[in-house]
Amino acid sequence: MNILNNQALLRNFFYIYATLFVLFLIYFFSGIGVLGQLVNYLAAGVLIISWLFASRLFKMIGGLFVAAGAIFMLTAGGSVGEIISNTTSNLPLLLFFSLLPWIGVVVKVGGLDQSVTQMIQDEANKVEKIYGRSVVTSYFLAIFLNISAIYIIQNILRDLFKNESVSFMNQFIIKATLRAFALAVIWSPLEVIVGLTVDSTGVSYFTLLPWLLLTSVIVGLTEILLTRREFKGMTIDAPFDEINSRALRSSIIKMVILLVSFLAVVMFFNVNSDLDFVMTIALIILPFSFAAAFVMKRLPIFMKTGWKTWKNHNNHMQNFSVLFLSLGIFSGGFNSSAVPEMMQQVFGYVDSFLILILLLIMAVIYGLAMIGVHPVAALAILAEVLVPVLTPENALSISIAMVVCGMSISAAAPYGVNATMTAQSMGINPYRITKMNIGFSIRMGLTGILIAMIALMI
Repeated sequence: MNILNNQALLRNFFYIYATLFVLFLIYFFSGIGVLGQLVNYLAAGVLIISWLFASRLFKMIGGLFVAAGAIFMLTAGGSVGEIISNTTSNLPLLLFFSLLPWIGVVVKVGGLDQSVTQMIQDEANKVEKIYGRSVVTSYFLAIFLNISAIYIIQNILRDLFKNESVSFMNQFIIKATLRAFALAVIWSPLEVIVGLTVDSTGVSYFTLLPWLLLTSVIVGLTEILLTRREFKGMTIDAPFDEINSRALRSSIIKMVILLVSFLAVVMFFNVNSDLDFVMTIALIILPFSFAAAFVMKRLPIFMKTGWKTWKNHNNHMQNFSVLFLSLGIFSGGFNSSAVPEMMQQVFGYVDSFLILILLLIMAVIYGLAMIGVHPVAALAILAEVLVPVLTPENALSISIAMVVCGMSISAAAPYGVNATMTAQSMGINPYRITKMNIGFSIRMGLTGILIAMIALMI
């Protein structure tokens, strides 16, 4: 098809997404029924157009998701209209990814990326030391910026490792950023998995917090020791920027103010609105980025750089569109089928053995993640499935396992948000990320289950 080679269309693909997002936001806040129907069909159309331009892997994934979701929905008595309407369920996530570059532009034009680089670099260019510092820096940023931190740190590391082989650079970045992210957000009150677990089990966040922090510290220290040993003796070819302590301190203070301000805005809207986490972040990113650039007196360069970066990012977002729009069809059909009820029966067979329940939770989350079901969707399913086996005595242990397993697989899930974003930017098959990080995910999940059992005995 000649359309696939139309460079003018490829350079202006962002108009397609912008139109969809603008209409979606108008419908989201107005609730106009006719507009909702238009958004449904437009999202289905965008899915088809994006599928034409997606890579072969994502064409296959999208086709399987649509087929499986349609079969689930139709066999459950649903209609074609319901299948189409499920396409929009992940639009907030797609909107989030569309706007994500703006926060990275703020960091760049404000010169804060240079400060992050200085925090990561090592004068002797020893990879083991750079790894430890990268993990700590990624961890710190992820607490405040969530997924945006992955985007920022990966760009900085890609520049630092630009003289190394692509395979080595990719291996380092994947391990340093995705693992740190999983460790950082398991105790963040802003993480949707934490909030979902608290709501579904009734366990207080502050009751969960010390156990999640303990898991994060134990797994984090183990991870740094294991992986630094893997990189021991290696060095990279990278220039070392002399550190201006005063300038670095000033930049760090600016960064802390930026991150705390972002966190405060997110928490304010989380508390004072009915928006879910992803939609909250999606709506905040753009106005917050503009406000931050204005305060830094970098607004003109921010707008110029941001517009160019955003257009380029959206012109290459076809794989994301296929994944998330088709995943909405699959998730909606799956939840309408008899499968969740069958899972509930399986859990009922082992309700007297907590360790088996926790291992089953891990198996369900990991297994579904491998076929593209987001951990949030898996936990939503488990919230219903676990009702018969949940008691006041085991609620804390089950909550710990749900959060830790839900986040640990994020580092290795081939169709998860983090891995998909990373695979897209690196131009690699997402299963390579699974291969690199699945061992870490299993170690983290099992550690969480061990700590959950300890919590039961105390």
